Amino acid sequence: MSRPIHAILVGCGAMSSEWLRAASELNVEIVALVDLDQRNAEKRRNEFHLSAPICSDFRQTFQSVAANAVFDCTIPAAHKEVSGAALAAGFHVLEEKPLALTVADASDLVELAQRSSRIHAVVQNRRFNRGIRQMRKMLEAGVIGEVTTIHVDFFAGPHFGGFRESMPHVLLADMAIHPFDAVRFLLRVDAEAVFCDEWVPKNSWYRYGPSVSAIFRMANGVRFTYRASWCADGFRTSWDGAWRIIGTEGTLIWDGYDEVKAEQVKFQEGVFLNETELILPKEEPPEPEIRGHFSVMNQFVEAVRGGPKPETNSADNIHSLAMVLAAIESVETEQIADSKSGGLPCRSSDERKRSLPKSRLDSQFDPGPIAPARICYLLFLHVAFVCCCGCNRRNWFGCMSKNRRNMRRK
Repeated sequence: MSRPIHAILVGCGAMSSEWLRAASELNVEIVALVDLDQRNAEKRRNEFHLSAPICSDFRQTFQSVAANAVFDCTIPAAHKEVSGAALAAGFHVLEEKPLALTVADASDLVELAQRSSRIHAVVQNRRFNRGIRQMRKMLEAGVIGEVTTIHVDFFAGPHFGGFRESMPHVLLADMAIHPFDAVRFLLRVDAEAVFCDEWVPKNSWYRYGPSVSAIFRMANGVRFTYRASWCADGFRTSWDGAWRIIGTEGTLIWDGYDEVKAEQVKFQEGVFLNETELILPKEEPPEPEIRGHFSVMNQFVEAVRGGPKPETNSADNIHSLAMVLAAIESVETEQIADSKSGGLPCRSSDERKRSLPKSRLDSQFDPGPIAPARICYLLFLHVAFVCCCGCNRRNWFGCMSKNRRNMRRK
């Protein structure tokens, strides 16, 4: 007989409905509902016909209610405190993403889970998607050979209203971890470095960073590019983006909806363009692996009952968080950022202070001092301008024209 799971749900906001639906289907008994606003907890209790008591203090609840798991569905800024207290009290913990707001806090939670021998996982639900699972199966089968490059494009124009429209680094902080985590899942490697640019287009209704372009170098040498915008009306992509994976023997694409397909190269001697053969997925992924929140919770529950470690355990998920924080660091410094700092231990003080935005009231982004690369570039332009202006009284464009004529003669 399966070991019963008794869980305390902390945080009863809108997202908690997904958690409670999955818990009901998996026969997880909710033994307490905790929220600072008890009206939220009351609403969830009535909605799901629960008999669990309603509490407002999670620490007192951890001491007084018999349970073996805690579901941390609180706001990101509370994850370190709530999940940390739950792990310290001896509970297994499943928490909403992100793992934490800083690498330091994330590292502390991972270490605490390991010391206490507790299961600690993060709801990284989008890797449990039919398209992602089909692509991984095809990559494992070698359909396109060895992967060299991954491109993900995500474009939409959502009007969320509320805090997101003034949130610093809004797209990177709130959305990008999904494709970043999926890339790690597909390649089975972590990222090493990233260069990321972020901007506010003229048509934007967001105050900060709704459009980004990033290129990651993964540990196996693969390059991963991410182009995305939350103020791109027209021809919008799926919320999972449009994927193109290039390999040594072909290309695999996913439209972000239902279509996954590959073209495998038929190599020929002396041709300009090789012919290709269309390859479609041969089988459907197992149903428990393609149901988002349910799939994450299912793996967590099975692990608590003695099964294998969840894919999204915190020791793994910290590397996806590190990609987000490194991309933000690259934006702020205008330089390539090291994205390997998600690993343990986190020794660098610079790595430990990386953080996601904490408040909707953060002051306007200050890029700080001009990056050394930009200084060098400006000095180069200055020297080039001075040299060309003194070149037989010709202006810059005259010099360039002469150089082009000389190159043609050669």
